[in-house]
Amino acid sequence: MAMIAMLSGLYLSACSNGFHLRNNVELPRVYQNIQLENVSPESKFYKAFRQALEEAGGKLQQKATTKIIINKLREGKRVVAYTKERKARIYLVFLKFEYRIQRGRQVTQAQRINLDRTFIYDANFALGKAEEEKQIRKGLYAEAARLILLRLQYSNESGLRK
Repeated sequence: MAMIAMLSGLYLSACSNGFHLRNNVELPRVYQNIQLENVSPESKFYKAFRQALEEAGGKLQQKATTKIIINKLREGKRVVAYTKERKARIYLVFLKFEYRIQRGRQVTQAQRINLDRTFIYDANFALGKAEEEKQIRKGLYAEAARLILLRLQYSNESGLRK
C-alpha cells in the first residue's frame, strides 16, 4: 500500500514539474497562421494537420505568410509477411512525403517524412482489423503533422533555419 502511495505521489509530482504530453507543441507567434499547399482540404492529412495546428495555438488559412508546401505525398499498405497457406498475415501501412517551409522569400530545403506501422491481419476479425488500420492511418497523419510543427517550434523567429 505504501508503495502505491509513493508511486502515485511521484507520478503527480512529475506532472506538475513540467511533464508535457508528447503531442504538445507551442508555436512561435510568427508561425501561428499557416497555409498548407498541394493537399486537398478534404484529405485526412489536411484535417489532421489542421487539428494539430489548432491544438498548438495556430490557424490554417487560405492565404498566410508561412506556407507548408507538400510534395510527393504517398500513402498505402503492403504485405510484409504471409501465413503457411500464403495468405497475407502482416501489413505495413505507410505515409511518405517531402515538405518545404516558405516564409516570405525564404524557403527551406525539402525535408522527408517517412512513417510506417505494421499490423497483423486476422480474417476472423476483419471488421476490427479495418478499424485498426483506420486508427493506424490517423496516427500516421497526426505524427507527420506534429513533426512539421515541431520543426516550426524550434525555428528561430526572425527566419527559418535552412
